[in-house]
Amino acid sequence: MRILITGASGFVGSHLGKHLSAEHDVLGVVFRTQRRLPFRYDSADLTAPKAVAALLQTFKPQVIIHAAAMSRVLECEQNPAEAQNVNVTATATLLHWAERLHSKFIFLSSDQVFSGNRGGYRESHDPDPVNIYGRTKLEAERLVLTSTVPNLVVRSNSVVGPSLGWGESFTDMILRKLRAGDAVTLFADQYRSPIHIRMMVRLLEAACVLEFSGLLHAGGPQRINRLDTGYAVARAYGLSPDPIEAAPFASHPHAEIMTADNSYDISRLKQWMPFLDIRSLDEELAEDATQPNR
Repeated sequence: MRILITGASGFVGSHLGKHLSAEHDVLGVVFRTQRRLPFRYDSADLTAPKAVAALLQTFKPQVIIHAAAMSRVLECEQNPAEAQNVNVTATATLLHWAERLHSKFIFLSSDQVFSGNRGGYRESHDPDPVNIYGRTKLEAERLVLTSTVPNLVVRSNSVVGPSLGWGESFTDMILRKLRAGDAVTLFADQYRSPIHIRMMVRLLEAACVLEFSGLLHAGGPQRINRLDTGYAVARAYGLSPDPIEAAPFASHPHAEIMTADNSYDISRLKQWMPFLDIRSLDEELAEDATQPNR
């Protein structure tokens, strides 16, 4: 199967490309990267329609996994026009070519389409984003869901686990600071449903070959706050938790555009993909810690 992956130099994209390239014809798309990826890739500006046209007409993917995004909340607030161009206009351009080539379209969205006021979000809950990033992702979602191609919108939650050297995950940040003895301030009342990168990759692999469509919440089995997630990382790697400091979410200088509880109800995920090995955060992190160079 020919699979195009945008955002291939990011945390999720690099893991996904490496895994899928073992059995599929994969082409990653990057805007720029400092290191060579361990699978085939090309450089393109997804906001340039001619560049996208040349890429898609040449490769003719059967599946497009659109993982590229301008995803930093504050950066989007400071550059709303760029966020609109990268997150919405580029998605529309890719969808145009997916329709012409009859490609399946898998769009990676975000829990940021919700305000974080309630938690336990299901796919049936109405989105209510409080920041520009969430609003642009929601607008792009609607383009995908109303397109004429087979499509799936995967709303990721906090994706954890070590990177392959491209992109930095929440786990990487915690480990880097703990190993340096630096203070790590984490919110005791900010909740997520962290999903491990291994499960995320398996989920997206299944989405490529199976006939799922519509919305899917991709999260782990636990509602857990950021503070306890940090403690879980320290515990798995045998590191002292002493540098970890608790703080209230309200102390964030931009709390009004951040989200407190974006945890998920993953009942649909369990129903659609009962073959997934859904393990606890402690189990996943413990496996990470046994890997070489971790």
